[in-house]
Amino acid sequence: MQHAPHTVFVTDIEPYEGPPVIAPRMGEAAVADLPKAVGGLIVASYAAIIVAFGWAFFGQGDVLFNLGVCAVYLAMYLGVPWVFLKVEPKSGQPRPDFADFLERGLATWTGHVTGREALAQILTIPVAVAFAALGIGIIIRMSV
Repeated sequence: MQHAPHTVFVTDIEPYEGPPVIAPRMGEAAVADLPKAVGGLIVASYAAIIVAFGWAFFGQGDVLFNLGVCAVYLAMYLGVPWVFLKVEPKSGQPRPDFADFLERGLATWTGHVTGREALAQILTIPVAVAFAALGIGIIIRMSV
């Protein structure tokens, strides 16, 4: 069976007078539903990775240089979002404290998650990498 091509009929044509006027509005704050403590936990977990690698390779050739390069990358990795958060307009509503966040959770595109679930999703990778770096350090220290 063959379909007929689509035909569009225009009944009323209004003259075009330029783009529509859209009233300015403030966008949603980037992390309005996350407490500052979550950011601190993220920073602490990445700092733990650097410390674990520093401990693992302490006393070897270029370890301070390599850790310095890692620290600069970490500063950029965490510093750029920090700058973005500092320059975005304030929403007027205070961020929740950590206890409220754990109790109420937050809304995501795929639905509501509890605070503990969100924290697990945010911290799983950096904390796992920190434990892996610690494990590597333990193996290196035990083998020397």
